[in-house]
Amino acid sequence: MGRKLDDVIKSLPAGRQAKIAELAQDKRDDMLLQAATLTDFRKALGKTQAEVAKQLGINQNAVSQLESRSDTYVSTLRRFLKSLDMTLELSVIDRHGVRIDLPNFLQWSADPIPVSERQPARKAAAKASVPGKPVVAGKVPAAGKTRAIARAKDGGA
Repeated sequence: MGRKLDDVIKSLPAGRQAKIAELAQDKRDDMLLQAATLTDFRKALGKTQAEVAKQLGINQNAVSQLESRSDTYVSTLRRFLKSLDMTLELSVIDRHGVRIDLPNFLQWSADPIPVSERQPARKAAAKASVPGKPVVAGKVPAAGKTRAIARAKDGGA
């Protein structure tokens, strides 16, 4: 009879279990930072379409269709991301790089929320910065204008 991975990990020394947990969290963080589709976000957070569907009160097929759409309502996107414990933020950025918050939507935070509090500072800094272009409150660097419309809320978990 085969053994389950969780059982094998539980049989390891505490230090080794902690290292495995840390490496797994780093992998999830990397997957989130590289996510380009709703499917990528869901998979990075280890959720199935069925789990998301149950949380949204819809069937699994509807989640599949939502993930494959090229256009969707903001409210639908917000609900989907909320089921993944993520928050959608919307703002307009003018041609000079000035961020203009939309009062009808969740306000953008000048202080970026890290993907995970456990993510090493060097990784976060490398991903957030653009060489030679410091981030100034109210402005975003040119390379940051079109990336990452959603960020995970860690909540210390």
